[in-house]
Amino acid sequence: MLKYEHEHTKQMALGYHKRTGFPFVTLKTAMTLDGKIATSTGDSKWVTNELSRENVHYMRHWNDGIMVGIGTVLKDRPSLTTRLSEGGGKNPTRIVADSLLRIPLDTPLVTTTEEAPTWVFCTDAAAPEKEKQLVEHGVKVIRTGSGPHVDLVKAMKYLGENGITSVLLEGGGQLNWSVLEASLIQKVVTFIAPKLLGGKESITPISGQGFERMGLAVPLKDVTVQRFREDICITGYLS
Repeated sequence: MLKYEHEHTKQMALGYHKRTGFPFVTLKTAMTLDGKIATSTGDSKWVTNELSRENVHYMRHWNDGIMVGIGTVLKDRPSLTTRLSEGGGKNPTRIVADSLLRIPLDTPLVTTTEEAPTWVFCTDAAAPEKEKQLVEHGVKVIRTGSGPHVDLVKAMKYLGENGITSVLLEGGGQLNWSVLEASLIQKVVTFIAPKLLGGKESITPISGQGFERMGLAVPLKDVTVQRFREDICITGYLS
């Protein structure tokens, strides 16, 4: 992506945060031409090409936070740091939605808190002892209440109140749906690779319950299309 676009988004994020107190959330997905982000076994390396993935690292560099769900942490053991080909780059605050604090103590998000902060949102049902262990490893733990899932509105409000003006959402299908359903997404960036994967059990970018009627589908505006070699990137904004 062009440096100008990242700078433009940063300015939009600052304006949005100033108006609402919430961070500007960008949903980033990468999928095959038939709409799959991983096989039925969870294999997802790699959907898109190296140039597309390089641009995702620029997106990380330009955002204050990067957010995933506990499912992604358990499956992929990501570091969620910024790795630019020319070196350098700012690491965003790593944010995890993890209702019951299932995050392992040996996962990179816990063992590398000296490289980048890790904040974990959970519910009141999470074990206090696990919270204590995470805090001892340098992880910030924030409880959002008693409900069975992390209250994403409270989580985003907390982020906005604590210096996070922009969030790159790289979640799995369930978290992506939950954030969309809560009307917390402002921008969508989708990388599409010209590959056909197939399989009704293959994984899609947004899962959850979904909307029941096509008329309820969320439209994008100000849509642009870019090429990254053979990959296509579609960017749009939510009203």
